[in-house]
Amino acid sequence: MRYFILYEGNTEDDTINDVNQLGEESFKTFWTNRGFNILQKAVDRKYSKILDTIDIRDEKGNKYSIEEFLDKIKKLKVKIQE
Repeated sequence: MRYFILYEGNTEDDTINDVNQLGEESFKTFWTNRGFNILQKAVDRKYSKILDTIDIRDEKGNKYSIEEFLDKIKKLKVKIQE
């Protein structure tokens, strides 16, 4: 399952961009993309202006809050790609 992050002003068409791709879940592992690194920095630094506008979706169009998404992947082995 692939997960995407949409920022304020983004549309579904923007999911092809690296900064909009959170990563992919497969074989009990979450393989991160650039969007995950951006989300992680925003959460760590508590950038509420950005966090309030983020929309997280999977490839089927299901929406997740930041908390729901992080809870979902915490059960997986996370492989951070630089």
